[in-house]
Amino acid sequence: MILLIIAGLFALIFGKIVITKKLRLTGKNARIYGGLLIALSIPYAIFMGILLGSLLPTSILENNYAKPIINLVLLLVIAIGLAIPFRDKE
Repeated sequence: MILLIIAGLFALIFGKIVITKKLRLTGKNARIYGGLLIALSIPYAIFMGILLGSLLPTSILENNYAKPIINLVLLLVIAIGLAIPFRDKE
């Protein structure tokens, strides 16, 4: 959740964010993307707490390494998935 807010604030303040060479966002698109990341951070936290807690087996939930890895992967999927529609056209 914190990573989504930080990335969203960076995009809002600077109006530019580069994820990969071909996945760049600048100007208005970057600011919209930043606002969307910030707006989605709270529902994401609720999703992680409630839904994944009930869907994942207890062996994964008790593992100290699996839950943060799942969290990071989902954050990356959300961040990259939302950036694709807002990317700069070449």
